[in-house]
Amino acid sequence: MIAAPLVSVDKLKIHFPTKRRGRTVKAVDGVTFDIEPSTTLSIIGESGSGKSTLGRALVCLTRPTEGTVLHDGTDPFRLGRSALRRHRRDYQLIFQDPHAALDPRMTILESVREPLDIVGEIPKADRNAQAHGLLERVGIAPALHERYPHQLSGGQKQRVNIARALTTRPKVLVCDEVVAALDVSVQAGILNLFADIQRDFGLTYVFITHDLAVAAHISDEIAVMYLGQFVEKGLAEAVQETPLHPYTRALLSAEPEPLPSAMRENNRIVLKGEVPSPITPPAACRFHTRCPRAQARCSKDAPDFRQLRPGRWVACHFAEEMLEEAGEKAQAGPAERAGQRQACE
Repeated sequence: MIAAPLVSVDKLKIHFPTKRRGRTVKAVDGVTFDIEPSTTLSIIGESGSGKSTLGRALVCLTRPTEGTVLHDGTDPFRLGRSALRRHRRDYQLIFQDPHAALDPRMTILESVREPLDIVGEIPKADRNAQAHGLLERVGIAPALHERYPHQLSGGQKQRVNIARALTTRPKVLVCDEVVAALDVSVQAGILNLFADIQRDFGLTYVFITHDLAVAAHISDEIAVMYLGQFVEKGLAEAVQETPLHPYTRALLSAEPEPLPSAMRENNRIVLKGEVPSPITPPAACRFHTRCPRAQARCSKDAPDFRQLRPGRWVACHFAEEMLEEAGEKAQAGPAERAGQRQACE
């Protein structure tokens, strides 16, 4: 039996008015997707693509302009104030800056205990015990529990924020660039922690990131976002191995390869120009002003976000051609790599 989606988003739009009358920022502009229980969806894209705004809507911090966000079949934006406060315990957000997310006047134990204090359903001694247990679970030794945020490293502070988000036993964690501000060596430990607590707590994750390596390491599915819309979505391995949208290909080509220079493929795709304004996005295909494959139809007809094959969704007029090219490259790949090895020898 297939589980029902834990989060279901349909034709979601989030627009913000500007000071100039009649003009709006189209931060999210018509996004539809589902998230299954105990899975991880990563949303990737450049700065300004609308990823963080979408994440805030998923945890009810930003109200949709149009469309719906359903949590386990319930529209949280139709709940009353007290019912919404209870409901939001199940949907938590972890921010990018671990220091700014903590109150500098509170010890880390007090910060982790604070959500339980607000709920007020269990005695203070039990709240303390639960906060101590969660801090130890995320790797913060008891000797550090009475320290203040400025006395901890960036990685330790992010672990505290993870513990704080777990206090209400949520179903969904939205993680907004949670390792972007950390050293690479620290990032690995945090990502491993996320994997462990997902297994132990049965969590569902939404990872918002610009780093494809992070997305590939942690995700079941990857959605690629550009200027407020999804341009591609599919299983993480499939999107990484066979990108079917020119924007996804450009993002992947920018990733560094851990290979000797003689074995690297010189296939970097450099996108020309800046990301257009979300106030006046390009007509039809929003990527056509920067796309290396753009043709006349791209500025006239908007491509449908369609299912090209089971589990693979893409919005590009030339996705079928890119799929054929990917098949040809896969067949030629072994021979090319053999030639590269001989050249190195």
